[in-house]
Amino acid sequence: MNETLSKYKGITYLAALLIILPTAIYLFALNKTLNVYTEYHKVLDEIENLETSMINVTEKTPELPAVSKDYISNGLIVNYLKTVDKTTENNIVIDKFIPSKIDLGNGLFVHTAQITVYSDYISIVKALNNLEKENLCNIISVHFQAEKNRQTDKVKLKANIIIQQIMEQ
Repeated sequence: MNETLSKYKGITYLAALLIILPTAIYLFALNKTLNVYTEYHKVLDEIENLETSMINVTEKTPELPAVSKDYISNGLIVNYLKTVDKTTENNIVIDKFIPSKIDLGNGLFVHTAQITVYSDYISIVKALNNLEKENLCNIISVHFQAEKNRQTDKVKLKANIIIQQIMEQ
């Protein structure tokens, strides 16, 4: 009986040596290493694909058109926003107008303006729509905010508009 038990004991050790030990080594030591290795190569492939796509994008990107008339730095855009809708009474009130200018080199300048207006929603949207249709400048951002007047207890709509214009000079 001891012989058969020692015979099975040897087979058990052999199975542990050939099956359980390599499985334990893989689970505790090699699994994470192999996962990191495969993830590393996936990231390298993604970077290579991005680099080739960036080359294709830069080749296909058209030149930005420069506008010939300056509407931002001389404030013409403010008058345009006030008189944009001639069919109805325009009640847009300009609160702030902050222009800035950035030199891009090669004779190109980016004129940016932050305009704060007060009006009803329809008038502001009509003004922005007409501004976009006329293609005078690019609308970068519009942020609406409702403000309550504590004295009159009325709510008025405030819009912060950021616009840009690329100019050749």
